[in-house]
Amino acid sequence: MIGVSELDLLLYIIGICLFLMPIALVAGDKRVSGQEKNGWLLATIFLSWIGWLVFISTAKRQIKKTKTVKRPNKKR
Repeated sequence: MIGVSELDLLLYIIGICLFLMPIALVAGDKRVSGQEKNGWLLATIFLSWIGWLVFISTAKRQIKKTKTVKRPNKKR
């Protein structure tokens, strides 16, 4: 029989965690929601870390574009 050593098992677990980490990071992000989040999750599932890096770079840009500083108008 073919046996699996503890080191092999540990490496498999680490590999699975590294594969699932970007998916969890996108799923837990509050910057996007709804269908947009579903699209990013699919991209991350199929492209793994590359999809996550694209998500991070575009999600930050969207926040910068949508943030505006509201200043109260002073009446003279």
